[in-house]
Amino acid sequence: MARVPRPWFWKQTGWWMAYVGGEKKKLAQGRDNKKAARTKLNQLLSVASVASDETTVASIIDRYLADVGDQLASNTLALRKPYLQSFAEMHGWRRIEDCRPSHMRSWLKAHPEWVSDWTKNGAIRNVQVAFNWAAGEERLIQGNPFRGVTHQAGDPRRPLTDDEFQALLRASNGRRTKRRPSSGARFRQFLIFLRFTGCRPCEAAKLRWDDIKNGCIVLTRHKTRRTQKTPKPRIIPLHPVVVKLLIAIRSRNEGEFVFLNHRRTPWNKCNLALRMRRAREKAGIPLDAKLYGTRHAFGTRAIINGVDLKTLAELLGHTTTRMSEHYLHLAGEHAHLASAMQRANGRRSSA
Repeated sequence: MARVPRPWFWKQTGWWMAYVGGEKKKLAQGRDNKKAARTKLNQLLSVASVASDETTVASIIDRYLADVGDQLASNTLALRKPYLQSFAEMHGWRRIEDCRPSHMRSWLKAHPEWVSDWTKNGAIRNVQVAFNWAAGEERLIQGNPFRGVTHQAGDPRRPLTDDEFQALLRASNGRRTKRRPSSGARFRQFLIFLRFTGCRPCEAAKLRWDDIKNGCIVLTRHKTRRTQKTPKPRIIPLHPVVVKLLIAIRSRNEGEFVFLNHRRTPWNKCNLALRMRRAREKAGIPLDAKLYGTRHAFGTRAIINGVDLKTLAELLGHTTTRMSEHYLHLAGEHAHLASAMQRANGRRSSA
C-alpha cells in the first residue's frame, strides 16, 4: 500500500512537521502537541485529496492504520490488519466515490476459506471500522460507502456439555516429551482453566503471572473496560482445581505468560482453533462444539446451581446483567425449571 505522510518533530524549531504534496508543512508547536499535529495533518491531507480527487480505498486504509494503529491493542491490530490488507489488495485502487456495497460482497465471495458466518461477519466489521473512522470525526469522506453491508448471523453458540468436555480432555491428553508437556497436554490444561473460571479464551491466552494476586486473577485490561464510565479491574476468584493447576504450571517456570503452547509461545486465536478442531475430530463430537462453549457452560451451570444474575455478571465480567440473561435460555432444562417452580411455591424439590 502507498506510504502515508506522518508528523515528525523538528527539534531546531520546536514544531511538528510533515511533507504534504512534496512540501514541508508546519502542523503544531511543542513536543507535547502530537495529537494536534495529527489533526492538522489530517485536515491538510483531506484538502489535498479532495482537490486531486484521488481518495482511494487504499489511501483511507493507510491513513487509518497510521493514525489509529498505535492506539489499538496489539491483538486487535494483529486481527484487523490482515482483513484490511486483503481488502486493499482487491479494491485499493478504487476511488471512494465509485465504491459500492457490492464490492464488499464480491470480496467475501473471493474468500471461500471463510466458511462460518461468524468469520464473514467479523471480516465485514474489521473493514467497515476504517471507513466509519474516516467518515466520522476525521471527515475524510462524505460517508462510509459500505455502510449497511451485513451477512446472515451465525448459529448461536451453545454450552459445551459435560460429556463433550470429558471427550475433549481425553483427546488432548498428550504425552510428555523431554520433561515438558506436549501441545495436547498444554491444551488440556487450558480447557480445564476455562471450565472452572468462565474466562473468555482470549483472556486466558493473554494471562500473565503478574495478574494473579492474593488468590484471585486481577485483569486491568479486559473486554468491557472501555464501556465502563469508571473503569475497574475484572476480578476472577480461583477455584481449588485452578489453584492446583496453576501451581503445576508455575513449577515449569517458562516465562511471563501462564499458558504456552509446545513452542513456548502464548496461545492465539489461530492455534487454539486448530488445536480445538483436532481434538474435536479425535473425540468425534459435533462441529458446533466450540471453545467458547466452556464459558457458556459455566454460565448455564451457574444458573442451574442457583447463582443470581448480579453475581453471575460479576463472575463473567459483564457490565450489566443484560448479557448474563443470555444464560437463562434453559427451556430444555426441565428438571431445573421444575425445581424452580417448587421453590417459587415455597416447597422443597424432592430431587
